Amino acid sequence: MDYRLRFSQRALDDLAEIIGHIAEDDPEAASRFGNSLLDHVDLLSRFPYMGDAIRKRSRVRKLLHSPILVYYIVRRDKRVVEVLHLRHASRQSPQF
Repeated sequence: MDYRLRFSQRALDDLAEIIGHIAEDDPEAASRFGNSLLDHVDLLSRFPYMGDAIRKRSRVRKLLHSPILVYYIVRRDKRVVEVLHLRHASRQSPQF
């Protein structure tokens, strides 16, 4: 049985900001990148542990969709993958 995906409000805001930034230069590229990113994140519903665990926060995992890092938590008891935050890989790691 697959896991359900749930996005935090922060992750949704991050996604809108990322896509909006790309769309300033190329709306079609923004659409393609956004769809590709969401398709990649969707794989977490079937493979929730495909991202790497973060050393300092072992419950939090990260998935790279270059250049974006997707931070998430797997809630096994509820069979939910909660996407917490999306962040450009060149930026400093967030505090959770």
